[in-house]
Amino acid sequence: MTAQERRRFVHAVLETKRRGLYDAMVAVHVMVNSHDYIHRDHGRRTAHLTPSLLPWHRQFLLYFEQALRAVDPGVTLPYWDWTSDRDPRSPLWADDFLGGDGRPGDRQVTTGPFARRNGWRLGVNIRPTGHDVAWANGYYTQDDRDFLTRALRPPGTLSTARQLDATLALPVYDCPPWNHESGAEAPYRSFRNHLEGYAKFPWERDWGKLHGSAHVFVGGHMEFLASPNDPVFYLHHCFVDKIWADWQRRHPDVPHYLPLEPAGGVPGLHTPLAPWHTMTPADLLDHTRFYHYDT
Repeated sequence: MTAQERRRFVHAVLETKRRGLYDAMVAVHVMVNSHDYIHRDHGRRTAHLTPSLLPWHRQFLLYFEQALRAVDPGVTLPYWDWTSDRDPRSPLWADDFLGGDGRPGDRQVTTGPFARRNGWRLGVNIRPTGHDVAWANGYYTQDDRDFLTRALRPPGTLSTARQLDATLALPVYDCPPWNHESGAEAPYRSFRNHLEGYAKFPWERDWGKLHGSAHVFVGGHMEFLASPNDPVFYLHHCFVDKIWADWQRRHPDVPHYLPLEPAGGVPGLHTPLAPWHTMTPADLLDHTRFYHYDT
């Protein structure tokens, strides 16, 4: 991105925050993953640990980009290719773009436009309730810690181009049981679960790769359901979306979403996605209806 593109993107994000739309997006991401909401939606898990991870986040990204373009029609979502841009000293974390790492102790981000001292205060956060841990409970509150946090890990935390290429080679979108256990053993028939990070090949060190590794690398709020509080969330998921588009182009003759029919609480190809119930995975298969990737 040019310096001007970075400035316009940051301005659009800040204005979206000022208008209240940014926090509304965070609240949606937290709500739809909460245990209570999933129970009310007949057990459907639509955003994570499910085949609809990719179409759900594609719709989420569409809404966010529309909000940005309502501020500045010339702004589009950039993506963060963490297979090549892996250095915590990268321009990605510069003071004129996303800001840097959190400080020791409370991990508060103190540099850049998304630091509390510069006006970026969190309106939606999560904290542990009852026996649940914070990432799982999904309850969102006005938390007294209203600052963004990060805890950048070493670059080796991020997945590599080799891991991405091996995942892109998988010819099946997903398979039963349609959750975090899909494709965990040979013949590894779940592109989605390998991309999400809950399945691995024998030569891989551990779980949490690709999609999951970037959340862990950034740390702080990016490790929890309120992860969209950190604008890097959108750059990360834009790259995840591009990976899905690249996989679709590489495998033109296979179903680009499975299951075709609803399977228990798993959305089928024509199931409207919560909480909007306006689009189905089928509506979202062709990203070129909405946008194109430059490279």
